[in-house]
Amino acid sequence: MKMHLYKLCIIVLAACLASCGPDYKKRFDAALTYAQAIKEKDIDFPLPPTSHSINYAMYADWQAYQRFVRFEAPVDDCIRYIDAVLAWHDKMSKRTSSYPRVEVTSVGIRGGDVTMGPTPWFDVNRISHGLYTGKDSSHTPQIWVDRDRGVFYYYETD
Repeated sequence: MKMHLYKLCIIVLAACLASCGPDYKKRFDAALTYAQAIKEKDIDFPLPPTSHSINYAMYADWQAYQRFVRFEAPVDDCIRYIDAVLAWHDKMSKRTSSYPRVEVTSVGIRGGDVTMGPTPWFDVNRISHGLYTGKDSSHTPQIWVDRDRGVFYYYETD
């Protein structure tokens, strides 16, 4: 009797997990203005008032997540905002971090995967004169600023 109940519990648990979708999936593929973005309760990211052409995507399922953010602003604002975004991330993750800033002339192709799907607006591969800070590891932000086009990119995953 115990073995039958045990098997039944395993089958029910497997069925529940298999039928579960992501806990959270939100995308803003059509570019938003700053006024539109700050009104969206689903956009949990600090944006400078000079930002525009804002795209945002977040996927979360159990312990896995991805966040993509892209906005355009004057280059100096994009660079200054790196510190604000890192402070926001540190506050959210309850830690203090420090990352070097590195000049970049090319970035490998990034943007979406099977959990998020394509994010063609996250076009960091177009950077030919930019700045990078962060680290490519779990729970760590990566930030790129395209100095030629005035585009700020943020990526984080688990």
